[in-house]
Amino acid sequence: MMKSILIYLSIICAVTWTGDTIKCHQCFKINSDTCEGESVDCPNATQCMVVSQLYQVGYETYHLIKKDCNPGFPCKEIYFSNFNDTYVRINIHCCSEDNCNTDSYKMPPEDIERKGKICTSCFQNGLTECISNNTERCIHPGDVCMDYIGRVKDPGNNVAEHSYKGCISDLACKYKMNALIGVEEVENVRFTCV
Repeated sequence: MMKSILIYLSIICAVTWTGDTIKCHQCFKINSDTCEGESVDCPNATQCMVVSQLYQVGYETYHLIKKDCNPGFPCKEIYFSNFNDTYVRINIHCCSEDNCNTDSYKMPPEDIERKGKICTSCFQNGLTECISNNTERCIHPGDVCMDYIGRVKDPGNNVAEHSYKGCISDLACKYKMNALIGVEEVENVRFTCV
């Protein structure tokens, strides 16, 4: 009797575990709207995602795409920041069937009507605080003001020191640099949101 119960529980656990997994397309590419890769198992995810990112610092502009298992990011525009010479925008599209993230994906158009608060806006190279009397009105009502100093490796593998202040989405403040694709934070001196 006990052996039958253990076998029954093992079958239920196996069925439950396989029911919670999904297969997702996995790839990454710079300056493209699509990428090709392979299908992978996502044991800790129930959704696939396509991440589209625009990253601009100074004269360098990168459009990146990533397809993968969704580790728990919200399925919408989660990252927006805008400082004098820096612009970052990330949009995540999600789906819940095996390998449903194989298609190309373009970022939806941006709402450019500014409806948010006013933040100090400045950008400079180096690890010292940028200071400016310039301000900008944020685009979204939920945006917050950010103050960042750090060293960042961009998608072209260039490492630079930056100091900037400006508007950032509240979700970008929550996820910080972890939400960026193709960008690596080498050193964080300060990352605050108000």
